[in-house]
Amino acid sequence: MTTSSQTPGPMPPEIPAAVPSRTTYDDPWQGSDVPHALRSPFPEPRIEGPTCVMCEAPAGVGDAALRPDPRGRRYPSGAQVLYCTPCLPPAPLVQTAAGVIAAAIEHGASTPAEIAQAEADAGIIYDPQRVEEIAAAAAEQAHAEDQAEIAERGRQLARMAGDHRKINAVARLLEARRADTFLPAVDVARAIEWGTTALDAFPMTLTWRPEDGVDIPGPGDTGRRAIVPCRSSYGQLAHLVVEGDDRTKLATLVDAEFRDVCAPCPTDGCGEAETPGASYPLPDGWARLEIAGVDGGLRAYCSPTCVGDAFARAADELSADDRAAAIDPDQQDPEYLDASGHDDVARCVRCGCTEDAACEGGCAWVLNAEQVDLCSACATPAELAANGWQAVTEVPAGEER
Repeated sequence: MTTSSQTPGPMPPEIPAAVPSRTTYDDPWQGSDVPHALRSPFPEPRIEGPTCVMCEAPAGVGDAALRPDPRGRRYPSGAQVLYCTPCLPPAPLVQTAAGVIAAAIEHGASTPAEIAQAEADAGIIYDPQRVEEIAAAAAEQAHAEDQAEIAERGRQLARMAGDHRKINAVARLLEARRADTFLPAVDVARAIEWGTTALDAFPMTLTWRPEDGVDIPGPGDTGRRAIVPCRSSYGQLAHLVVEGDDRTKLATLVDAEFRDVCAPCPTDGCGEAETPGASYPLPDGWARLEIAGVDGGLRAYCSPTCVGDAFARAADELSADDRAAAIDPDQQDPEYLDASGHDDVARCVRCGCTEDAACEGGCAWVLNAEQVDLCSACATPAELAANGWQAVTEVPAGEER
C-alpha cells in the first residue's frame, strides 16, 4: 500500500434528514361560542335537516318526533342535539334517582318509605325548607362579604384622610415662609405625626403697602380678577386674589368705612376731561359723564365705581356751595376750606372764627335754618331772635332806665 492509496476521495453528498409526516386534524369547535359543558360528544349529522343523533331518523310523528337533549348539549354550529323517543336518554335527575333506588333495593330497602328516605338522604327530593335555608345562608354570606368590603374601604379612606391632613399640616407650616427659612425638625415631625402645627390657632397676617398698588384687570382683559400683592410676617410675597363678583362684594365692605372718593383711579385716562368738540370711541364698559353745576365738562370713567365716585365728589362740592350761598356768598371765607369744601375744625362761615379763636369781644354759636357753623357776631338780628337772643340798649352812666 502506497501513501497515495491512503488518501481519501471526495465525500459523498449529504442526504437530507427525513421529516416525519404530521397528521393534522380539523377542530370542529374552533371559533365556536358554545360553552364547553354544553358541547356534544357526537359529530354533527351529515344529513340535512333535523335528525336523531343516535339513529339518524328524520323528524316525524309519534315515536319519530324529535326532542332536545335533556342536558341541553349542542353541535359546533350551535344547533341543538336531538333524539327520537326510543333513543332519548333519561334526564340526569331521573338517572340519579334510578341509581339511588337501585342502591337502596340492593341494600334491602323494600318499602316505599325506605326508598323515599334513600332519595331524601341523596338530596334528590325537593325540600322547600332546605331551599329557603340555603338561600338565606347564601344571602347572609353575601351580606357579610359586603360588610367586610365596606369596612375595608372605610379603613382605606381613613388612612387617606390622615395622610391628607398631615400633608396639609406640613403645607401650613411652610406657607408664606421664605425658601431659606430654618424650621426645627420637631415642628415638622409634629405636623407629620399629629397633623397639626403650633400656628393653627392663629390666622396668617398679610400686610399691604400702598406703594405696592393693586393689579386690576384692564378694559380688554378677559380674566376679571384683582391681585393685591401682600407680604407675610416672614417677608414672603403673598397674593390676595379676588375674582369675579367677589371684587364688588369686597369693595362694598371696605367702602363702608374706608373708601376715599377723592382718590384717583389707577386706570389710565379715567376721570380725565375730554377736549371740547372732540369725539372718539371709548373702550367697552367705559362711560362719559358730565354733571351739571360742576366745572370740568365731559369726562370718561372706566367703571360704575368711578362714576359713583364722581357723583359723590360732585355732591360734596355742590352741597358746600349751597350751604355757603344760603348764608351770603360775599361773606364766605374760602381760606379755611379745602377743594371739596370740608374742614375738620368748626369755623364760622362768615368770619372764620373757631372755638379756640373767637371774635373780638367774644361770640357764641348760633343755630340757623341752613345748619352751618355761624357765630353770634355774624348772625343777623332775625337769626339771633330765632335763637331767643334779646337786643340790649346801652344806658349812659348816671341815667336810670
